[in-house]
Amino acid sequence: MKRLLVHGIAPVLLCLQVAYLGFFGLLFALSGPGTAEIDHTDPSPVAHALFNGLLLAFVLPAAGGAALLGSETVRGRVPRRVRAVWLAALGVTEVVVAVSFATTTLRESLGPDSLVAVAAVRVVRGKRGIRR
Repeated sequence: MKRLLVHGIAPVLLCLQVAYLGFFGLLFALSGPGTAEIDHTDPSPVAHALFNGLLLAFVLPAAGGAALLGSETVRGRVPRRVRAVWLAALGVTEVVVAVSFATTTLRESLGPDSLVAVAAVRVVRGKRGIRR
């Protein structure tokens, strides 16, 4: 059962997280300008660089972790230390995501976003619990 969770379900959940991020990134890119963009027509290049850096800091460990956990051939080709460091980085990003979802849930009023946040925290907590 543990093998199914680690090598079957966890990679699918990581791919779903990346797809979720990509889907909403696409929605925001295709939607019209919000009121903040209308008020501030000259966005800061530093803000864009920071956002893109944070995006890559999440997507790269998640996609690589999904490949490491889901593919036997990828797992065999990657040295053990690199695999350990990569999965540790993935664990840190997942904890950061869970904390951000939890703080958002506690600050906002109850609504559909609260359900998504609770589910995300539960999934991340479940993945962390697999290693015990």
